[in-house]
Amino acid sequence: MSSHPITSAGDWARHLLELLEVPAALSASPTESAPIADWASSGAVPITGTPDQPLLPTGAGATAARGALLALDAIAGPTGIQGHHLLAERAAITRWQAQAPWSLGGHCRAVRARDAWFALSLARDSDLDLLPALTLDPSAVGWQQVHAWACTLSAADTVARCRLLGLPAGVIGETAATSLFTLQSDGAPRSRPLAGLRVVDLSSLWAGPLCANLLAHVGARVIRVESVQRPDGGRRGIPEFDDLLHAGQRSIAFAPDGLSLLHRVVDSADIVITAARPRGLASLGLDPMQFLSSRPHGVWVQLSAHGSTGEEANWIGFGDDVAMSAGLVRWIDGVPVPVADALADPLAGMHAAVAAAALATRGGAHLLDLSLGQIAAATVLPQPQADPQMVQGHWTIDTEFGTRPVSAPRARTCSQQARPFGADTAAVLAELGV
Repeated sequence: MSSHPITSAGDWARHLLELLEVPAALSASPTESAPIADWASSGAVPITGTPDQPLLPTGAGATAARGALLALDAIAGPTGIQGHHLLAERAAITRWQAQAPWSLGGHCRAVRARDAWFALSLARDSDLDLLPALTLDPSAVGWQQVHAWACTLSAADTVARCRLLGLPAGVIGETAATSLFTLQSDGAPRSRPLAGLRVVDLSSLWAGPLCANLLAHVGARVIRVESVQRPDGGRRGIPEFDDLLHAGQRSIAFAPDGLSLLHRVVDSADIVITAARPRGLASLGLDPMQFLSSRPHGVWVQLSAHGSTGEEANWIGFGDDVAMSAGLVRWIDGVPVPVADALADPLAGMHAAVAAAALATRGGAHLLDLSLGQIAAATVLPQPQADPQMVQGHWTIDTEFGTRPVSAPRARTCSQQARPFGADTAAVLAELGV
């Protein structure tokens, strides 16, 4: 269960290690770690609210992120990465400005239904194409028609219709924290080093790629796998961010008639990362339980928006709307607004990396099921009472350790570009004797 309170990064790291049955101890507890202080130094405060009035994000996400990387350090050795700084990396690269009530990327916001608020993302062209079907208005082209439609229905009914059509939506605060992840394990443990293990990353965008990126930092060899019909949307978005997440990884692409090649690559993996819904995996002929039953050691990381079983397995969700449905919002004049940047994505990616590293080094076969919604919900706290104040031209905030400056977003240095789409397909397949 994830009911353990997040009071400091060291405390959260120790909780993660205990959950994962890792005997390693932290090398050192961080100084000045508590929810407000960690947000202040994370870079996420200036991208929450508006440029004229940044707001302290809700919850303990920065502390959980900082603790997750401390746990990874304990498992695999020092990474030199501060987890809470990763929450605002994309913002540091894009220089996006806070723009409440919109999300930082401008694609998600809260919508008022008859009885409550819900979060909706319209990030894809296909989402906008579905608006006439959603609103039953053939002329619907944007948010104005969405608001007019939603105010006549309950939030539960609006979200149900969004999900029926495959639109990312969730009632604000509907996701309750239950467990950080679920785990099915088999086989005998055998201690193994992470260095040299092969990670096959079938995910896209942010959470899964960040998991793979962090595993690469601790010695794993990552292969980025994409479909020729559906390349990772990260390639079309922000090239510098795509480089940051994927530099140093090999890239292969498979065609619909090349599933046998995909299967050979997956079968060669020590760790597989996926973020597809069950029917998406089935369409590729991939079965995590079959993968695990065929080997004594292996980890299958299954990321989802709201869960991988039951009706939740079919729900679409992105980092902003999932975080909002977990209750990670601030309120401005009675309107719930997103906090940080797609917060559920980096939080899930970091926690997935910690769990995958722990399980891979333990040995045995493991199916790790982790949802963005559950990770986000685990960090929820009551609405904060402190917000930044401008003092002599600089934003400061009263933290648990006194007044501290509000840090700007920052990103890790990346000196390489991500490999071109499919650039290493032939080389990888040659290695496998295909």
